[in-house]
Amino acid sequence: MRQVPKYGIIGGGRAARHFSHYLKLLNIPHLQWSRKNNSESPESYLSVCAVVLLLISDSALEPFLEIHPTLRKKMLVHFSGAIFIEGVAGFHPLMTFGPRLYSLKEYQEMSFVVEEEGVPFYKIFPELDNPYYAIPKELKSRYHALCVMSGNFTTILWQKFFSELETRFKIPRKAGFSYLKQIYQNLVENPGDALTGPLARGDYATITRNINSLEGDPFQNLYRAFVEVHGKGLL
Repeated sequence: MRQVPKYGIIGGGRAARHFSHYLKLLNIPHLQWSRKNNSESPESYLSVCAVVLLLISDSALEPFLEIHPTLRKKMLVHFSGAIFIEGVAGFHPLMTFGPRLYSLKEYQEMSFVVEEEGVPFYKIFPELDNPYYAIPKELKSRYHALCVMSGNFTTILWQKFFSELETRFKIPRKAGFSYLKQIYQNLVENPGDALTGPLARGDYATITRNINSLEGDPFQNLYRAFVEVHGKGLL
């Protein structure tokens, strides 16, 4: 007898695509609805699902529920790390979802950050062994700000680095991969002592030359801001 899907996923973006793939790797039956791929209403298409995951953008969550209020009769879950919605469990995957789908091991190793006041992770996903940690809902925005700064902001810096390697210096980007890998390794092994270079040395002369070389580049202000945040009185 075919098993009735317990989980329904609303959304067609990366988070929805990755989580659907995770469930498939575990042979957990589920249904996925998106505006692009389904003409039927989400209420009708996901009617057999006891748990519905709202894997859409943060700004679309509450408007979507206003348009589809009967979904609130189900156990609802969203993956936003920044917002709290009454009656919807917030489970944020501490992970970045790229264009490539991941292996089962990669999905199983990702942690979830849940709302302290909400439904426990294991009650919604008893089939998943992912580690999870609870924080107060009023701290979610700060937690998410740290995620964005550490992940997205560093990505912007690396995109700038690789782009200039290739376009300005005619150096293939792969030449910088070992540098990136070692920075990652240093952070994993000893995050408190991973900083290197002129900021770590307190090398005012080099820092000044670096900043001057970025004249006319918006990243000049970013370099200066990082020196100021590092807080060693170098400027």
